[in-house]
Amino acid sequence: MGPGTWTPQCRKTYNLLDTVSRHTIQVYPRSWTAVMLTFDNAGMWNIRSNLWDRHYLGEQLYMSVVSPARSLRDEYNMPETSLRCGKVVGLPMPPSYITA
Repeated sequence: MGPGTWTPQCRKTYNLLDTVSRHTIQVYPRSWTAVMLTFDNAGMWNIRSNLWDRHYLGEQLYMSVVSPARSLRDEYNMPETSLRCGKVVGLPMPPSYITA
């Protein structure tokens, strides 16, 4: 973590040897925090704020870890009615997990 805006130069300050394992991470005002995550199985992971007043405001991120098998055992298809925002608006839906 550090003050100001994150830049690629900040990567040089990352502690990759003996990182602290935590379930909660602080991001202070006008600062940044780098997070290293380990996803140990395929599927959809939700990374979010645990404070309800922030959760409903959209402070959450969904991360999809795709299995090479592309199986419904690991993840269901993205619903056609899903709301998308940011750079993914207008992009095609991900390929179906059901093979024809």
